[in-house]
Amino acid sequence: MGIFDSLIVAYLFLGGTGGGALVVLSLLEVLNAPCVAVRRWLLPSEFFARAWSACAVALGLSVVCLLADLGRIDRAFSLFSSSSFSPVAVGAWALAAACVIAAAFALANILEMWDLRAKLAVPAGAAGTLVGMAVITYTGVLLAGLPSIDAWQTPLVPALFVLSGVSCGVALCLGAWAFVECRAPLMGPFVALSRADSVVVALEAACLLAYVAWLLASSDTSQAAWALLAGDLRWPFWAGLVVCGLGIPLVLERLLTFENRRNQLLWVALFVLVGGITLRYLVVGISAFDATQTTNLAGMLAVPQGV
Repeated sequence: MGIFDSLIVAYLFLGGTGGGALVVLSLLEVLNAPCVAVRRWLLPSEFFARAWSACAVALGLSVVCLLADLGRIDRAFSLFSSSSFSPVAVGAWALAAACVIAAAFALANILEMWDLRAKLAVPAGAAGTLVGMAVITYTGVLLAGLPSIDAWQTPLVPALFVLSGVSCGVALCLGAWAFVECRAPLMGPFVALSRADSVVVALEAACLLAYVAWLLASSDTSQAAWALLAGDLRWPFWAGLVVCGLGIPLVLERLLTFENRRNQLLWVALFVLVGGITLRYLVVGISAFDATQTTNLAGMLAVPQGV
């Protein structure tokens, strides 16, 4: 697992998935707003009720994982007390705001509060897009800023987290759409979403290739690269990330028929999410092959700067 435990991997995955879903759903809410009313993007309330609930649950579970790893409630409060403009402070407030926005949209849809949803759509949708981007970005920026792990000292780590977060967010939406009964005549937006996700997955694959090449280029990080390619991490790298997380989704999204079958959508969502959690497991795992070590991530986050 490297220098962090499984709770941190779960936190990174659930936060990235929830943040990515927040970005996608917020954009869809704006496109469905009465004052915008883009006809081809009009979607039923059943979809939003299911998708927003899943988004809120993912974000809530990410907070639970972080709190469980912290172990003490006072450490949780210290995440919000940093006086500096740092990834720690931005991330803590962004995650809290993401939970509030997702919960508000979920309740408005579940309780059929249509007037409230109409009022929330544009301002909260725009805010949700920005907050979601902050959530899926800050963890990668945080890891890249830890000086004791050479394998993380590159902008490619935040880039991988952003691309994976967006893709996982789309996957969560596709999974929710699979359970909407009236989906058959309304597939246009999800055809476009799946095509956009194919582009995101392809960019993620290119970014992963560049990251492995960057690791191989330095003697300080080459051991981590070989752990991924042929060492202890080779099976999750090749089977979990390259094949299941990148290769299979690219193929399935090109072969989707978008008939009234939920299996196609569920398989795409499953493989993308497998790739998302495997990516975070591997990025955390390669720290075990670094020459240096650092303290527990959550504990480090909870200690104010300068203490």
